[in-house]
Amino acid sequence: MQRPLYERVTVVEGDITEQHTDAIVNAANESLLGGSGVDGAIHRAAGPGLLRECRRLGGCQTGDAKITAGYNLPARFVIHAVGPVWQGGTHGEDDLLASCYTRALGLAEANGIKTIAFPAISTGAYGFPLPRAAVIAVRTVLSFLSRSDSIEQVIFVCHGKRAFDLYVDAIRELAGEYTTPAGPGVYFSKKRGNRQEVLREQVRAQLGTIEEVWGVRFVDKEHLARIIMVRCGDRWGADSVTAGLNSWVAVLGKRGDIEVPPGVLDRILDETLQRFSHR
Repeated sequence: MQRPLYERVTVVEGDITEQHTDAIVNAANESLLGGSGVDGAIHRAAGPGLLRECRRLGGCQTGDAKITAGYNLPARFVIHAVGPVWQGGTHGEDDLLASCYTRALGLAEANGIKTIAFPAISTGAYGFPLPRAAVIAVRTVLSFLSRSDSIEQVIFVCHGKRAFDLYVDAIRELAGEYTTPAGPGVYFSKKRGNRQEVLREQVRAQLGTIEEVWGVRFVDKEHLARIIMVRCGDRWGADSVTAGLNSWVAVLGKRGDIEVPPGVLDRILDETLQRFSHR
C-alpha cells in the first residue's frame, strides 16, 4: 500500500552535505566539475573521487540530471541536477527547473534509492526567485510521489529560516491537491527524527515563540506540549492549537509565568479537533 504523502515529505533547515539519506541532490552546473555554493560544498565534502567520476560523465544539460557515488559523504549517491539560470521567467525557466526534480527522482527510482534530499536548486548564484522555486519544487515532488511509492522520503534541505518557511507554506498550500482530506499534516523539522519526535519539537518551538513574543513563560511547558502532541497527532492540528493559545495569551495581556487552565486548553483542543473532523 502506498504511504500517505504527508509521511513522505519533510522540510529541514540545515546542511545538505550532512544528510544521512540514500542520495543527496547537487545543484550542479553543466560541467559537473564543481562550483560555488551547494555545488562546491558537496564536492569538498565528497572528496576528489567525486570530481574524478564527474569528469567521465561528459557534462549535463540544463534540466537534466546524472548520478554518481557519494564518496566521503554520508549519502551513498549524489544526483547532479543542472538548474536554469534566471532570465526573467520568459525562457522556459519554470519547466527546466521542474525537469531537474523529475529527472532526479527518476534516477533515484531507477537506482533503488528510498530516501533523497534536495537543496533549493537554482536559487543561489543562478538567481531563480526563491518563492517561485519552492512552489515548483514542491509541486513537482508531490506529483511524482503521488504516482509512485518507490521513494519513501523526500527531504527539502533549506538554508535559512526564510527558505524553510517558504517550503513549509508551499507544502501546506499544495498537499491537498495530492492527498485526501482524511490525511492532513506534513512534518517539518530542523533535524531529522521519527514522527512523534518531530511533532514534539515543533510544538515546543511554537510555544517558545509565543513566550518570546508576549514576554511570558508557560508553567510546565513540557506537559502542555505533550498534551497538544498526543491529542492532535499531526502538524496541522498542532498549528491550530498553538494559534489558539497565541490568541488567548494576547487577550490575557499578562507577562511572566502563566498557567493555561485545563478548561481553556480543552476548549481550544475541542474546537480544533471538531474543525479537522469535518475536513
